[in-house]
Amino acid sequence: MGEKLLNKSDIGKLINELGKEYSIYAATNDKQGNIIFDKIEKAEDILLDYLNSKIPPKSVLFPKVETLFEYEIKDDDIEITNPKDLYEKRIIFGIRPCDAYSFQLFENFFGYGQFKDELFKTKKENTILFGIGCNLPRQTCFCTSVEGHPHKKDDVDVFLVDLGDKYLVESISEKGKNIVQKLSWLSNTTEADIQKAKELSKLAEESMSTKIDIKKVIKIFQENFDNPIWDDISMSCIGCGSCTLLCPTCHCFDVIDENDPMSKKGRRIRLWDTCQSSIYTLETSGHNPRPNKVQRFRNRILHKFCYYPTNYDLIGCVGCGRCINICPVNNDLRNIFNSILKIEKKEEVKVV
Repeated sequence: MGEKLLNKSDIGKLINELGKEYSIYAATNDKQGNIIFDKIEKAEDILLDYLNSKIPPKSVLFPKVETLFEYEIKDDDIEITNPKDLYEKRIIFGIRPCDAYSFQLFENFFGYGQFKDELFKTKKENTILFGIGCNLPRQTCFCTSVEGHPHKKDDVDVFLVDLGDKYLVESISEKGKNIVQKLSWLSNTTEADIQKAKELSKLAEESMSTKIDIKKVIKIFQENFDNPIWDDISMSCIGCGSCTLLCPTCHCFDVIDENDPMSKKGRRIRLWDTCQSSIYTLETSGHNPRPNKVQRFRNRILHKFCYYPTNYDLIGCVGCGRCINICPVNNDLRNIFNSILKIEKKEEVKVV
């Protein structure tokens, strides 16, 4: 590992240099004013001083609509063509630690079992992550309760810490080290710079207002599948699916074939789906194993806090707080934890 300094006035120079070899994706505003991660043409469009993007950066490697392959029927043969951007060399610049960790969860999911998703794997292998620490986490953030941290570095290749008028640049992985070494114009750090970064990390951790005993919560979840409390905590849910569609760890998708009989060409696509939809588990026979809202609501929670720990020994939530911020009926995940904890203590337990 090695640390360097990047002056904020040199962000444009950095992006121009990196852009010679990589496509740059970063937080920016879309036409509706939402913060999303998208391909950047010029450094002026990049947002670095943001709390969190509305749409998580999973959309870069796992787009809302993605072509799996294109095909053309030729006589008795079918010619298959891979996506044009499959081997695109990408940098996701300014990704937050929670979102970077979500890619690790995706890799576990798409790499699990006999049949692996080579599409996601290939894209991830060709992607370099430039992370940036959260000096001022949102009030709704709770990453430290799910084994994360506002300055977690493990899941990125290069890590930035905002020191005011400059960034501390630290190479984490071998890929990150190779990139930073090429940026010979970066300045050297002082002991004061490194110490300030450590202090900012500690202050960010101490500012996290939500503290949850997640292991205890998971244990209670596992023991209360049929508890009537699920009826109570799911009552306000309207099943819109915003919590899943905008979650950085949700990966449910549908697959559709589009074809043109005249040209004998077509493509297979996958697009984001949500387990909160009433037709998500609807079978061709007409049977639906989760016909009721409470069952779908319970599935979303247990998927992250029971099934993920069981299958992968990982928590399927990164504590980004998007589901809390976006829910139109204020169904706060922290209140769900609070309700579950009441089962054991038989009294009101406040999550603070």
